[in-house]
Amino acid sequence: MKIRILGLAEEVGRSSFLIVGEDASVLLDYGVELTRPPKFPLHISPKELDAIYLSHSHLDHVGAAPFLYTSMGIPLFTTSPTIDLAGLLIRDFLKLSGEYLPYEYIDYIYMKDNTNIIFYREPITLPNKTLQLEIFDAGHIPGSAQIIVDDGKTRLMYTGDINTYETRLQKSADKNYDDIDILIIESTYADEIHPDRNKMERAFVDKIREVVDDGGIALIPAFALGRSQEMLLILHHQGYKGRLFIDGMAVTATEILLKHKNFLKSHKSLKKAFKKAKKIRKWRERKKAVKEPGVIIAPAGMLGGGSAVFYMNKVYENEKNGIFLVGYQAPGTPGKTLLEEKIMNRGGVRKKVKSQVYYFQFSSHTDQKGLEDIIRKLTPDTKIMVVHGEETSRVALKKLCEEKYGMNVILPNMGDEFVFD
Repeated sequence: MKIRILGLAEEVGRSSFLIVGEDASVLLDYGVELTRPPKFPLHISPKELDAIYLSHSHLDHVGAAPFLYTSMGIPLFTTSPTIDLAGLLIRDFLKLSGEYLPYEYIDYIYMKDNTNIIFYREPITLPNKTLQLEIFDAGHIPGSAQIIVDDGKTRLMYTGDINTYETRLQKSADKNYDDIDILIIESTYADEIHPDRNKMERAFVDKIREVVDDGGIALIPAFALGRSQEMLLILHHQGYKGRLFIDGMAVTATEILLKHKNFLKSHKSLKKAFKKAKKIRKWRERKKAVKEPGVIIAPAGMLGGGSAVFYMNKVYENEKNGIFLVGYQAPGTPGKTLLEEKIMNRGGVRKKVKSQVYYFQFSSHTDQKGLEDIIRKLTPDTKIMVVHGEETSRVALKKLCEEKYGMNVILPNMGDEFVFD
């Protein structure tokens, strides 16, 4: 089995791996790095591929995939939520960065037309090939999956983005699979241990109540897909009763998720929580939402765009207001600057933020302990590739695997190629 690293394995962004078996080639993800202009993985000709597999719908895993459908149709395999949610994110991506992209929305439609919906724990074999694929729930976002690629001689497992902890939105990753020979594993938080989630939920909602009861607005910039729904559910389960708004693309993403109830931990809970929130779709509704105390959930999670930027401009000067960052803030993003310096950029001018800034790490990626739970199930001769993480986290996981479990670990970089016998 041959593996070629097409994406940015040494950081978080533009994931993509080409797997070549004895008689077939399959591409695992084809994402983008959300810079301006966006950065793509290394080029691969569609003619070289027998199939494409998408692990989940986030743009760093699917954002470049429509480019492969500008000239020909390749069989694509993924879950039903992934292909539907990818359409939502790709449409928004085109709206924001279309001038830089080598494809149009019609290419996503063609990609969807070539999609084969697959289900957890139901192996499929490519037509006239020996290569077999099987997916397992990854617990990251609804529809996310780990994939096993088996060419009859070698079994490879690609975790994609994985969460071994249960959240309000979904169950934890499925780790009940047979022995594997090669593991490609993410390492986003391999050098951290997440705080106790139940305690964090209570502290989060207590602080929300404190801000709102004091006459302030609690702004929650959150990723439209996954994190926004998790925030709705946490507020619901912790008994928050005040004014609550959910904005824009997060509304549409929730409506799509509710159509895929078998991929949710509790369809009933999400439906109930969503019903309690006032949906904002128009600018005049946004202007009304900031006039009274309450909670506003709005994309985007790192304040790089979306309606959250509008709300930031309305709330940052009032000390009574609170800005609640609830996910990873990448270096160089407005969210990271806000967290570290309490500074925001308004019309090209750096402004001091007077409102309170809080950080709660409600991650949908597992931590070091969760990654170790995966590693310890493997045999010592399993080959491990550590990807999707900053250098410190990749090195931390490599050290754990080698020193504690005596495993052979590779830290690949973009463009690297490996052959395993």
